[in-house]
Amino acid sequence: MRSITVRAGSSSHLMWAGAALVLIGALTALFAVALLVRGELLGAALVVLLGLAVIAAGVVLFVLARRAAAHLDARGIAWSTMLGARSFVPWEQVHQVVVPEMNEPGDAVLLRLRDGTVVPIAALRKTQTADEGTGAHPWYLRAGAAVVRAHQEWLAQHPPPSR
Repeated sequence: MRSITVRAGSSSHLMWAGAALVLIGALTALFAVALLVRGELLGAALVVLLGLAVIAAGVVLFVLARRAAAHLDARGIAWSTMLGARSFVPWEQVHQVVVPEMNEPGDAVLLRLRDGTVVPIAALRKTQTADEGTGAHPWYLRAGAAVVRAHQEWLAQHPPPSR
């Protein structure tokens, strides 16, 4: 099984927003050149500082959003949220993967473990589409389907022992 990374739609959108902030900050800092040409040294310094602050905010947003993801490999599933601790569950412990729809209980993709506990994958939170407001976001559904497929692949390679 190859290793893949899946994200909820909100994480991907925030990564793009972080990259856009970096671009806006760079263009803002570049405007300082025009102020220097006009001889406004103090204005140029302030604009450069503003641009650097926007770039820093964009980099932080991008890094945090990139961190919020689930990583699937042959061993199991590992995930982390933007600021939370990393979590890991090996496939051996997973009985079933559930991807709840909007009207079903659960706020994220759920792992039902063999011991009966239910573990939500916090990085793959349930989100709604902006258009309909009633259906789950396609990115959430794709991420959930990827987790289900990875678990099924693991089950196919590791059949349960016969009794």
